[in-house]
Amino acid sequence: MKIDIKTLVKATLVSALLTLASCGGGGGGGGSTSSYGPTTSPNVLASEFVSALNTVDGTYSTAIQLYTNETLRSTKPGQEQWFVIWDAKFSEYKAVSLNYVRSIVYYDYYSNNRAVASEFRSIERSDVLSGRANGDSWGNDYEVVDYHYSTGYYEGRNSGYLYEDEAGSTDVSLLAKEQEQKKFFEKAAKVSFVYNVSLETSMSMVTLGSKIEKMLSHGNGELTANDQAALLGDLKSLTGVSVEEIQAAGTDSKVKSDVLAKVAAKIGTSSQNLEQKFLPEVFGITL
Repeated sequence: MKIDIKTLVKATLVSALLTLASCGGGGGGGGSTSSYGPTTSPNVLASEFVSALNTVDGTYSTAIQLYTNETLRSTKPGQEQWFVIWDAKFSEYKAVSLNYVRSIVYYDYYSNNRAVASEFRSIERSDVLSGRANGDSWGNDYEVVDYHYSTGYYEGRNSGYLYEDEAGSTDVSLLAKEQEQKKFFEKAAKVSFVYNVSLETSMSMVTLGSKIEKMLSHGNGELTANDQAALLGDLKSLTGVSVEEIQAAGTDSKVKSDVLAKVAAKIGTSSQNLEQKFLPEVFGITL
């Protein structure tokens, strides 16, 4: 099997990472195959949860307004980690406990972000039908919040807690930097969700995709020999194997098994997902 590095990185990686990460997509979160039964998502991030909500709801405008390190409630003794979102499904602001999201039990074959988002909506629907339209009774897990323009704070309808809004900061450069960081993590969370890989891997993928985009823009749409040599090293760092090893896997079943296991362990996914989705869709490689 011959792999053209120019085709590999230009035709597949850029389009897969940059286009898809900007638009979102379906799929499952990180996890490995197991038997069907009760499970949780103990490591899901707020950004991953919101991305999964968008997929479940069929809308891509639900977005985080305040992260857990930006909310006043998170800093109070005895309180959990809280974040605030604009909930496009209900057209309202909502504060959610990340600890609560991570404790939600759902039934599936493996831990995944879509399932926890779907179960959250199911619980929320039951609350609404029971007359609790603003969240759980005391606002201990999640609640609708109102934004007060006069004070710049979000206020919980059930709990009465205030959630700070940092939009009033006068440090424009700091705000711009924070927005860039948020965009990066949101993009990485989408890639992680779509390709069922670890967040660490998805961040490396987004970084590599941006690097390739810059290379292409500086080279009039073409990769130089130096660019290609540099990217070979980046690809090996990302997958844990060389292009030569991947080539050998295409002709030797034993090598293929070893390579798939090595790459799966490196990127945080299953060998099945690696062979059927990740390699074909990201790198255009079919073993």
